[in-house]
Amino acid sequence: MAHRLLAPALLCSMTLALVTPAAAQFGHRRGRPGPSPATPTTPAAPTETTPAPGSAGPGDRRYGFTFFDARAAVERGEARPALAFYESAAADAEQRGARAEAGGAYACAAFVAVRLHQLQKAITSAQKALDLLRNEPTVTNDQMGMMVSVYSVLGNAYRNAGDRAQARKWYEEGLAYARAAVAPHRRGAAMWVAGMLRQLAQIDFQEHAYADARDRVREAVTLAEHFLATAPGRAAPAAIDNGRRQAAQGLTLLAKAELGLDDKDAADAALKRAAQYSRLVGLVEVDLEIRTTAGQLALARNDPSAALAEIQRALPEAERIGRTGNLVQLYQLQARSFAGLRRPADALTSIRRSMDLVEEIRSTLQESSLRSGYIEDKQGIYQFAVRMALRTQNAADAFAFAERARARAFLDLLGNSTTLSKGRTRALVQEEVQLRARLAEAQALASDSESETGEARQAKEAVEAADRDYRAFLERVRKENIEQASLMTVEPVTLTEIQGLLPEGTTLVEYLVGNADVVIWIIERHRAKALTVRGARADLVASVRTLRAAIADQAPLAEIERQAAKLYDGLLAPARAEIQGTRLLIVPHDVLHYLPFAALRSPAGRWLIEDYALATLPSASVLKFLAAKDASNAHPLALGNPDVGPALNLRYAEREARVVGETYPGATVLVRDAASEARVKALAGSAGMLHFATHAELNESEPMSSALLLTPGDGEDGRLEVRELFGLDLHARLVVLSACETGLGKLSRGDDLVGLQRAFLYAGTPAVVTTLWKVDDRASFVLMREFYVRLKTTAPGEALSLAQRETLRQFPHPFAWAGYGLTGAPW
Repeated sequence: MAHRLLAPALLCSMTLALVTPAAAQFGHRRGRPGPSPATPTTPAAPTETTPAPGSAGPGDRRYGFTFFDARAAVERGEARPALAFYESAAADAEQRGARAEAGGAYACAAFVAVRLHQLQKAITSAQKALDLLRNEPTVTNDQMGMMVSVYSVLGNAYRNAGDRAQARKWYEEGLAYARAAVAPHRRGAAMWVAGMLRQLAQIDFQEHAYADARDRVREAVTLAEHFLATAPGRAAPAAIDNGRRQAAQGLTLLAKAELGLDDKDAADAALKRAAQYSRLVGLVEVDLEIRTTAGQLALARNDPSAALAEIQRALPEAERIGRTGNLVQLYQLQARSFAGLRRPADALTSIRRSMDLVEEIRSTLQESSLRSGYIEDKQGIYQFAVRMALRTQNAADAFAFAERARARAFLDLLGNSTTLSKGRTRALVQEEVQLRARLAEAQALASDSESETGEARQAKEAVEAADRDYRAFLERVRKENIEQASLMTVEPVTLTEIQGLLPEGTTLVEYLVGNADVVIWIIERHRAKALTVRGARADLVASVRTLRAAIADQAPLAEIERQAAKLYDGLLAPARAEIQGTRLLIVPHDVLHYLPFAALRSPAGRWLIEDYALATLPSASVLKFLAAKDASNAHPLALGNPDVGPALNLRYAEREARVVGETYPGATVLVRDAASEARVKALAGSAGMLHFATHAELNESEPMSSALLLTPGDGEDGRLEVRELFGLDLHARLVVLSACETGLGKLSRGDDLVGLQRAFLYAGTPAVVTTLWKVDDRASFVLMREFYVRLKTTAPGEALSLAQRETLRQFPHPFAWAGYGLTGAPW
């Protein structure tokens, strides 16, 4: 691997650095506070710095401005007062214009915040520190070390929040910075490299690339152990302690990687070596990591008693120093240990504590992407809680845990739609679009300008100014929305509440997909039951993929019927005896979001849509917020076949839109040039129903950029994006997206499917009709014609199901009708 090439040079640099008597590495020495890395696994600044004048010990709640002091405060259990002190000191220094001092204080604040698992605060403080320190005209060795540590804090905060891509970015920047700093005269730079390698190995481990993690962390351990082996007698004690800490933490991660590779003996050997170094360092946070890993190893060896002993020794220390992130994992391991000892009630108590801590941390994250990612990264906790609740015959709690398991960014938005100003959101969206357009224009002009000319310099300055203004806008939005974001703590509803929301004759079927089974809840107004169906998730994913591919390729009906019957047997047959209603409200999970439930095939040779009226929900909890709207006096707005180029012409889409006008006198029908984004934005708010017969674009990597394609003009680009839909304030009772793949979105393990349907639900529509694949133009016309005829006398869910039944008589292949689905309240 490329990162190994620098090892010989680093080893040489460490040897040269250690022969200098003044060498002092970041680390921890018992009995004396000093600089330390920004997180339990981060490199830190190379030399001790003198605390700021007037700094004192914990008695008067003042702390020195080095990582030695910050770490010592954490180890004494004073992390929270230390964080408050550093935040206050940073603000004061910044106000005085003391940039370097402010940068150091923000760095210490970030160092402490990430240990308290106050991740948003750690990110904000670390970014401020980075901006202040890297813009200094001259940078000391101490500041360089602090810079590396700040990179680590940022990486650790994002990693702990579940955003591993962003974490890797910061770790790689830190590694590049550390490698560039390696020199014989710069003490500690090689240890910075070791620390950053270990951080990247942690990402590899979390992504299950265990061999890569093992190889990378071995290199980090080699650097640390060579450092210690070649240290002269006059080497600084802090340098020696730092090397030991690096070795202990590296070997602990090596043990985890070996365990991931199922080499338990190698894991045990690495842990024993780690413990030897840890005893010499005497840091609680290092001991916690070792005990946690020892507990995991004991569980892997089917020894829950030994695991429980390790965890119970670690828990009081983690509580004492406020390591919330460690506590989440420790309570989870304690729960698994109790389960292994056949103590499910105790296991449930422990896993509840772990979940409570997860949601406590989540509530401090103001960015919705971090909230969603954090929950996504903790799915195992919720899945385990569901199984323990079922084992203790507590179906109601199991259902509540399943709802809590779903990433709740969308639920938060939906539940607070009355609190958050839609008008304010719309204004912010417009401002953001204008700033992005200005930046794009400036970048285009700069790329066209010849270098080294006055025009090129002006273009470059314009890009910098536009970028600066855009970043300032984003920062302002973050600050303005902190109060609003703090309101976003919508709790999932209980089983009893859901039952009260269900009409007679409606059955809610909710799924939770695990690695080895699927839990199914069958809920009706006066009864509820939970079932567990054994089966590997990998097999389920393959079956869904096979069925969808067969339908998309318009394979012979016999093949599709066979695949559909197999899925029916696994997902519907176990629940069929419990279903008494004629309407199914399905809450999919994981890969089931991509399953066309309408096309499941019963043993009686009937499609599911022939037996039930179907609708889906993102989660059962959103049902509470999807209030029906009276749109009897509002006219429909229908758009068909916008002029977006001959290659995208949809002949039947235009006829489809006109059918809406024929069925509903007074409807506004816009086709071709008239079906513009500008007209939609002007008219959508007053429409009682919206129909889009057009193409759509799904952006998996950036779901907020997914869009309906409309005619451009009047200052609009013709892309009605998800980000813009969130700014609309709709009063329509129904939105129909008769377009290509409008039901899809980016699916996380936390089940937060972001896409067009969610955007319309948030914008105020209780029900949205979407498609799962590129639908047939002519069949779509027939289906929509039937749908609108029936919608005049029946509810949307019933109307769609009747239209699908009629369409399958004319077009028997599921490709023509099974892709359509209603999401939201079907009544």
